Amino acid sequence: MSPERTRILAAAALALIAFALGTLTGHATAARRPATPQVTFVDGIPLERADTQAGALAAADNSLALSSQSVEQNPPLFARVVALAYAPSAHRTTIAQAATLRNDDPTDMANYRAGGRAVAVIAARRLDGYSRTRATVTSWLGGFVWGPRLTPRQSWNLVQTTLRYEHGRWLVVSSQELPTPAPVPSIVYVDGNNNQSSAFDTRLAGMTAPFYGNG
Repeated sequence: MSPERTRILAAAALALIAFALGTLTGHATAARRPATPQVTFVDGIPLERADTQAGALAAADNSLALSSQSVEQNPPLFARVVALAYAPSAHRTTIAQAATLRNDDPTDMANYRAGGRAVAVIAARRLDGYSRTRATVTSWLGGFVWGPRLTPRQSWNLVQTTLRYEHGRWLVVSSQELPTPAPVPSIVYVDGNNNQSSAFDTRLAGMTAPFYGNG
């Protein structure tokens, strides 16, 4: 083999090695690069940024659980949820409806002032419609209220939430309780004392509406 041909083959081999090393380095750098978070927290409120079906479901789950739990129990938190997770067009109506609800429910409001509590959970949900800019979700919402002078009770509702994707995140356009009766789980007594406020206070201490994941 001539010296010239040897030099050409050597140069080609070095080029291939350099290409392979560059590719591997690029893959390693990409693997080390942190993924863009799909959920960000602003003032403690989770905001879903994934423009996907899973993202729409997570946005509906979190906004519904947080707003349902705080609307009477913690009005300042409810106002923050509306300001951050609801579309601007829905702000005024949602705040007005919440004020009416509190005025029409003196029993629960007195319970919260006395130290009563509430927890909301999404037991199940269904994506009824989805596009890259809009989604509709039906949720099976459970609510639990108890207090020092209130017998613990539960309520179950079907709620339809409409969302719009704008400003880089999902925002609630509307959230309405459906007139369809929701299924209600039967009450199961384990030791005969678990439907008392003291049991709720101790077993559920520190618990709040759950964060339902990353879209």
